[in-house]
Amino acid sequence: MNDTTAARNMPALPPIRPQIRPLKPAEWRPYRELRLRALADSPDAFGSTLAAEQARPDEAWRERLEAAATSGQDLALVAEHQGALLGLVWAKRDAADTGVVNLFQMWVAPEVRGLGTGRGLLRGAVEWARGLGANVVQLGVTCGPTSAVRLYTREGFKPYGPAEPLRPGSPLLAQCMRQVLASRQP
Repeated sequence: MNDTTAARNMPALPPIRPQIRPLKPAEWRPYRELRLRALADSPDAFGSTLAAEQARPDEAWRERLEAAATSGQDLALVAEHQGALLGLVWAKRDAADTGVVNLFQMWVAPEVRGLGTGRGLLRGAVEWARGLGANVVQLGVTCGPTSAVRLYTREGFKPYGPAEPLRPGSPLLAQCMRQVLASRQP
C-alpha cells in the first residue's frame, strides 16, 4: 500500500467545532493574546493597530473585561476549542442610541476559518443584541471582496452610509454594515 492509498483509508478527523462563550474577567491575559494575534494576522481589518494594543498596560486589559462583565452593555464572545481561543467578537450597546449594538474586534483564527466559527460568533452577538431589545446591529468592515464581507452579507448585514478611512492616515476604506432586527417605533 502506498502513501496515497493509506491516506484514503484513514478515517476522517472530526471537524473542529469551537464552543462560543462569553469571556470571563479573569481571562484578560488570554483575551490580550487573542487580540494581539488578530491584529498581527489581519492588520488591515481593524481600526486599531498591533503597536497601539501592545502598548496598552495590563491593567487596561483587565479593566476592559471587568467593565464588560458588570456593565450589561458589553459582551465579549470567544470561540474556544480544547482550551485554545480561536475567535473573538465584542458587542457593545451604543451610548448615544441604546437601540443600536456595535460589533468590534471580530476575528477568526486561520485554522478554523470556513468552518462556521465566524457565523457562530456573529449569531451569538446578534442574539445578545436582540435580548437587549436592540433594533440594529452594526459593524465596520474593510472594503473589498473579502470573506468577512461575504459572511456579513450572508448573515443579513447591508452597507450603510459612505465608506470612510479605516483609521487616520490609512489608504484603506471601511464600510459600515447594518442588520435591522426590528422596526423602530415612532
